[in-house]
Amino acid sequence: MTASELRPGQIVKSVAGRDRGRLMVVLRVIDDRFVLVADGDLRKAQRPKKKNVRHLQAEGGVAESVARKVQEGRPVTDQELREALQAGSRGGEREASA
Repeated sequence: MTASELRPGQIVKSVAGRDRGRLMVVLRVIDDRFVLVADGDLRKAQRPKKKNVRHLQAEGGVAESVARKVQEGRPVTDQELREALQAGSRGGEREASA
């Protein structure tokens, strides 16, 4: 996987590292190799994890509400991340807002 295949709001699964198996949301693409991800639980939105894209697997869903806020430059809350991940894990919904 490359960073160009990911975008803010994309739901991904960590496949390597201490957080292996956890679902996360991409908050920002840094460059060709790294993205910033958070889950709103262990990894808060205010302190996202810098993650190598080779250690992530796209889960197919995109949290459109999170993507919209990131694009507009507005802060994303931990609650919004948790809701997006919950909606995404229930069936890979495209719109994961409440």
